[in-house]
Amino acid sequence: MVVGTMTAAGIALPASAQAAPPNRLICDNQKNDPYTGTYASVTVPKGASCYLENAVVRGNVKALHGSGDVYILDTEVRRNIMVRKSRGTVKIGAAGCRIDPPAGNNIKVTRSHNVLICWMTVGNNIAVTRNDGRISLFHNTVGSNIKVSKNLPYDRKPGDGQHQQIDAIRLRHNVAERHIWVTDNADRPVLQVNNTPEPII
Repeated sequence: MVVGTMTAAGIALPASAQAAPPNRLICDNQKNDPYTGTYASVTVPKGASCYLENAVVRGNVKALHGSGDVYILDTEVRRNIMVRKSRGTVKIGAAGCRIDPPAGNNIKVTRSHNVLICWMTVGNNIAVTRNDGRISLFHNTVGSNIKVSKNLPYDRKPGDGQHQQIDAIRLRHNVAERHIWVTDNADRPVLQVNNTPEPII
């Protein structure tokens, strides 16, 4: 018995010759050429930048120590997003903040510089810790907790631009099922508007 699909010529193709399962992506690309496919998982190596847009990741996205820019835009991640010690900008959410791509489990960004998490639907938690750049969380819906804690004093780097109170941690219109903590952030100011529940500061 042959298990497979019949071609137009009546030749049976084995199951192994049909569409291959999603690959594990080692991500190193340019902003003007983002990855848009379906992947089993995504890893961003040291020294690489990664741009995902309108993609689907069935497992985790993991940016390793020393990665560059990490942009995950309009992309469904079914498990976790983990970024540690990125040397560039981390942007997770919707291009232009128009729709709400999901992360099935958690988003964790640590020891990086600028962090923007926008319009995400997250099954469990968002954790932003030990980062030293601009930190903004806007319009996220989280199944458990949002924790912005133990971030470092603001350390200006080229490309940060000019902004009033650039060192402030900004939270606007986020909803968490349990708690929002914004604590132990090196005395950085907190600008928060319409978050539910009220952040613990």
